[in-house]
Amino acid sequence: MHDLLRAGFARLWRAPILWLGVAFMALCGGMVCCTVRDGTQEGIVYFMGDLCRYHCIVTVFLPAVFCALFLGTEYEHGVIRNKLIAGKTRPAVYLSSLVLSLAACFLMIAAYFLPVCIIGPFFTEGLGVSPGTLAMTVVGELLMAAALCALCTLGSMLISRKAILAVTLLLAVLVGLAVGGNVAGRLGEPEHFQGLMMTEEGELVDASDMENPDYLQGREREIYQFVADFLPTGQALLYNFDMIVHPWAMCLYSLLILTASTAGGLAAFRRKDLR
Repeated sequence: MHDLLRAGFARLWRAPILWLGVAFMALCGGMVCCTVRDGTQEGIVYFMGDLCRYHCIVTVFLPAVFCALFLGTEYEHGVIRNKLIAGKTRPAVYLSSLVLSLAACFLMIAAYFLPVCIIGPFFTEGLGVSPGTLAMTVVGELLMAAALCALCTLGSMLISRKAILAVTLLLAVLVGLAVGGNVAGRLGEPEHFQGLMMTEEGELVDASDMENPDYLQGREREIYQFVADFLPTGQALLYNFDMIVHPWAMCLYSLLILTASTAGGLAAFRRKDLR
C-alpha cells in the first residue's frame, strides 16, 4: 500500500482539480472575510466561531467533485486493473483511494481556514464560544467531510463509468441537501409565532403568545433531529446555521458512516468484475 500511496500522492500534487479546489475554497474564505468586514462597518457583530462554520454547505460538494474527476478517471484509463495486475491487493487499492480523497478534501478545507484565521480576527469580537466548543465543532466538520469522502469513494470504486459516477454523486449530494434542508427547516420552526399577525378582520395583533402548529414536539421532533444529526448533508446545514443540539452524537454518526461505508465498499469491491 505504501507504493500505491506514494504514486497516488505524486499524481495528486499534479492534479488540476486539487489546486482548483484549494483556490476556490481560499477564495470562499476571503469572500467570507470581506462580507464580515462590510457587516462590521454597519454595526453587525461577528465571532470567529461564526466564520469557522460558513464553509459547510460548500464542503459537501468537495468529495463528490473530487472523486468524480480524480478517482473516476482510474477506471476510464484502466489504472485500477493495472494496479491489480502489478500485484496490489483490492483492499490496498480501495484504501489508498480513500486516503487520497480524505487528504484532498482536508487540504481544500484548510485552504478556507487560512484566510479566515489570518484576516478574520481583525473583524470579529473574539471566538464567541469556548475554545473547547469551537474545537469540537471543527472536529465535527472534518468528520462530516470524512464521512462524505468515504461515501463518494465507495461510489467511485463501484461505478466504472465516469459520466454516470459524476451525475450520481452530484445528484446524491443535492438530494441529501434537499432532505437535510427540509428537516432543518422543520426543526427551526419557533414554538410560538413572533411579532405581529393580521387577523381575518384585517387587524394587527401580537402573536407572541400564539402557538405555532408547525413546531415539532415529542417523538416526531426526535425523529427529525436524528435524521438531521445522522445525514452528513443534514449535519452541514446544522453546522452552517448554528443549530447544533447533539455535537457528540453527530461526530459518532460520522464515524459510523465512515466505518460502515468503508467496510461495505471493501466487501463490494472484492467481488466487483473489473473486466
